[in-house]
Amino acid sequence: MPDETDPPRKNYGFKEREFKRDNRPASASQPPISTQDLAKLSGPVVRSGPVAAGTPKATDPNDVYAVLQQNRTAEHDSGGDEVVIRQIKSRRTRDYWLLLVGGNLVLAGVGLFLGGIALIFALGGVVIYSCGLTWVMWQVMGKY
Repeated sequence: MPDETDPPRKNYGFKEREFKRDNRPASASQPPISTQDLAKLSGPVVRSGPVAAGTPKATDPNDVYAVLQQNRTAEHDSGGDEVVIRQIKSRRTRDYWLLLVGGNLVLAGVGLFLGGIALIFALGGVVIYSCGLTWVMWQVMGKY
């Protein structure tokens, strides 16, 4: 079997790219548009320095400070800026004392009724109930 020659080696490469230009000039003699041309087309410079904050423009109908002042005047005329602070009576204090006294009376009554060692357990129950109720009412629960 004679030596077979290898097939010719393939050469891979990138093809030349052709870019499509979207904004072609109308004629070949016209140069492309530059940033300086765009700046000239945008118009003259209105001001060159920083504007102080809070200074209203005389010709601006949408001046923020003037609109805010109109809103404030309308609010003052309608009485919307007067704040009335009312003391809201909390039901939490009433509910706390009602549950504390009622729950402790029930536990103490059961302890006295059963007597003996049940009285000791009832006293422990009073302590646990009082501490738990205080923690739940004043730490866990929000204002209501």
